[in-house]
This record gives sequence, C-alpha cells and structure tokens, in this order.
Amino acid sequence: MFDLMTKTLSLPTLPAVPASARSLIRPMLFAALGLHALLLFTPFPKERKEKPPENKEAPVKISQLPTTKAIDKQTPKVQIQPKRPTPPKINRANANPIVVQKTEEKPISEPITPPVQKGEVAAKPGQANAADFPHYQPSTSDCFGKGLGENCRIATASLANVGSFYLSAPKAKGFTVTPEDDTAEMKIFQVTTPDQKTLYLHLFKDDATTVIYLSEAKTPNFLKEIKAGNVVVIPEDYVTLLADLTQQADRADNPETNARPEQFAQPQMFYNVVSEAELQTGAIPELRPGIDGSPTLALGQPPEVFFQTLMASGLSGSFKVTPKGQYGGGNLYELKKDSTTFYMSLVPVKGQPGTIVVTWLKSPV
Repeated sequence: MFDLMTKTLSLPTLPAVPASARSLIRPMLFAALGLHALLLFTPFPKERKEKPPENKEAPVKISQLPTTKAIDKQTPKVQIQPKRPTPPKINRANANPIVVQKTEEKPISEPITPPVQKGEVAAKPGQANAADFPHYQPSTSDCFGKGLGENCRIATASLANVGSFYLSAPKAKGFTVTPEDDTAEMKIFQVTTPDQKTLYLHLFKDDATTVIYLSEAKTPNFLKEIKAGNVVVIPEDYVTLLADLTQQADRADNPETNARPEQFAQPQMFYNVVSEAELQTGAIPELRPGIDGSPTLALGQPPEVFFQTLMASGLSGSFKVTPKGQYGGGNLYELKKDSTTFYMSLVPVKGQPGTIVVTWLKSPV
C-alpha cells in the first residue's frame, strides 16, 4: 500500500553534447575571460592637451614711422591696486614697430611748440620723424587708403625720375641715402637719419606712377601684398594705449621689458619651440606667424585685472572687444575698429603675478 503511494521523481535527461561541440567550449570560455580582463585593465583616455596651431601664412606686417613732432599725450589711468607703485612710463621706439593710423588729437590746454596740425599723430621721443624726410612732388599721401599717412605716397612720375630725386634731396636735411636694390620695377635705398637710425626707402613702378614707401624694415613685396589686401594696419590708439600701460623697449636695449619664452606656461603656443632643451639654453625661438611685435610684460596685475585696466583706459571706447575663448593658457579677444580686425591674448606670467600681452594679426585658432 505504501509502495503504491510513493512516487519516484527523476531528473530530466539532457541530450548528449557532441564531442566536436565540447572541443569549442573551452577556447570560447578563455576568450570571454580575456576580453573582460582587457576591458577592466584598459586605462581611461586622458584629457587632450592644446596643440600648437599650424604655421599657416600670416598677413603682412607693415612698419610705420611717426609723421609729426613729439608732444605729451596722456592716457587716463585706472588705479587697480592703490598700494602697488605704478611702473614708470618710458617713451621708446617699439622693438617691432606697428603700422600707425592717423587719429585726431584732443585739445591741449598748454601751448605746443612747434604746433601740431589737426589730424596728425604725435611721434614719441627718440623716433625718426618721417615728416623731416623730403617728399617727391607732385605726390599724394596715404597710398591705397591703408592709413599709412606720409610714409606711403604715390607720385605721378617715372621710377627713374623719383629715384634721382631721392639720391640728392635728402642730403640737404642730413640724411644719407645708399642704393641697395635696383631693378626695372623696384628700387630700394638704405637711409641713415641724422641721429643714425636706419630706414628703408622703397620705390615701386606701378603703371604710369611710382609708389614711395618709407619704413624701418626692408619690404620688397610691399606693393604686391598691399594690392592683394594682405596688409594689416594695427590702429595707432591701440599701440599708444599699450605703450602707456606697459613698458616697451628693444630686447637688445632693455630685455626685461619683453616677455621671454620661459615666462609662458605653454611657450609652444607662441614660439616655434624645437625642444624643452632649447629653452633651457636661454635661446629665443622664432615667434609664431601672425604675432605682431614682441610679447609684452605687464608685471603685478593678473590678466583679469589688466583687462579691466585696458577697458577703463580707452579700449572699450575705441574698439569692439569680443571674447574668443582660451588660447595658450590665457584669454583671447577679437578687436575691431572700422574695417580693421586683429586679436589680443592676455596670458598669465608663469610663477609670478603679471600679464603677457600678445597682439595677433590673425586669429591663432
């Protein structure tokens, strides 16, 4: 009776696994374990560092000479840190002179001798005065309307006649003129001023006229580039504002007033740095294409404070300033005035409070 009530439960019978399938199970198991281990031990990707821009062709930088005598021109200052003494203002020629655009002078209460005509820009002491250099007549100034003033003129005469004039007329005013290049389309003269400053006089044949260009740098492609629209003219009021708020001097004369590569946290973003070892030797690499002049130091004020100083001192009134993000560890700004557009980097000084100002003829990004 008991046996009849007891039921035996049996496990289901699984189908037999073929030998060929069993031989594949073990390799598949090890492959799966290997893939899981690879995923577990693969490190996460690190944040990408900012790479230097490619060295693309930069707009042509044009040297400009002042065209009038020097006067005292004051720029309003903003005292951001009352306890910190303001760096002394020096009036020197910029290491890499920037093209000057004419601006109208504000009325000055004290009499000036000699008087400055309305519309002219005052020259800084120590700079050669282009107004002292004789001009071939008849000729018109500000060639091609680029704001180059008296330093670029167009004469209605042949290249030979204009060349003969400049071989003789400047001597009467104490200039020494020495021929350097002479072709059927162009003549270049080296000019030594009475105070022993070296300039370059360029004469270009342009159909029935002759283009006359006086500058501090030899620029044989000037006519071609200015006609192609590749000339960038940095406004004079920007140059003056920076000169008033920072110390500017030629590197050979006063090197501590210009930024050095080792003062950048990312020097490769502003210099063509070959290696870190090169920087350790103290060598100064070539600046990246598109940078105008030498990077300038403004010690004591970090970039945020120095930017407010620039804006309060006249930058916001003369230019449309647009932030363009970060570049090389600092803020990048686009500056516009009339038809001119250029860029400004404000980079913190490595290891101490201060700002490095870098002016770009084109956007570095």
